[in-house]
Amino acid sequence: MCLEILEGSGWVVSGCLSSDASAIPGLPVPVLGLDSELEDRISGGAADVFVAIGDNTVRMEIGRRVLAAGGRLVTAVSPHAVVSASAVLGAGSVVMPGAVINAGSVLGMLVIVNTNATVDHDSLLEDGTHVAPGACLAGGVHAGAGTLIGIGANVLPGTQIGERSIVAAGAVVTGNVDVGVTVGGVPARVIRSGTGPL
Repeated sequence: MCLEILEGSGWVVSGCLSSDASAIPGLPVPVLGLDSELEDRISGGAADVFVAIGDNTVRMEIGRRVLAAGGRLVTAVSPHAVVSASAVLGAGSVVMPGAVINAGSVLGMLVIVNTNATVDHDSLLEDGTHVAPGACLAGGVHAGAGTLIGIGANVLPGTQIGERSIVAAGAVVTGNVDVGVTVGGVPARVIRSGTGPL
């Protein structure tokens, strides 16, 4: 999906790096090497980098490495997404087909807004946040860095979600969520404490 979005936006994708040097089944571009070679590739002229990793922590780690090596993070928006002219998209973020980013919303660096997800007006998604397919964030939601909002979850207006928290698939978040917890259910409640570093 990310390749299609990048190519549809006029980028020429020469290949990818992977944690495993073998070919990735179905990938129409070659695996050029290992993730460990990232800095060498950037110093060799591959300065524009798109980080296509779903895991928030790993995506942020790779993104920081790109920037530290002098690379540029590519932002990708599907032509089938709707993004308000007043929304701000951070470097390296991706907005998938059918997603909607409404007026005044701000996405930090390396944010994923997945297929058919909605981020309503004046919301803030901090660095490394992932909004999964079909999730709906009402107006004024603030999702802390590294938050994962699961498939089909709903977050009510003005809600604050602490960094590194997880909102389980299908949850309905009616109140603020603490840092580093997992919430689930209708209404959402804490089902697990403690998530890893970002």
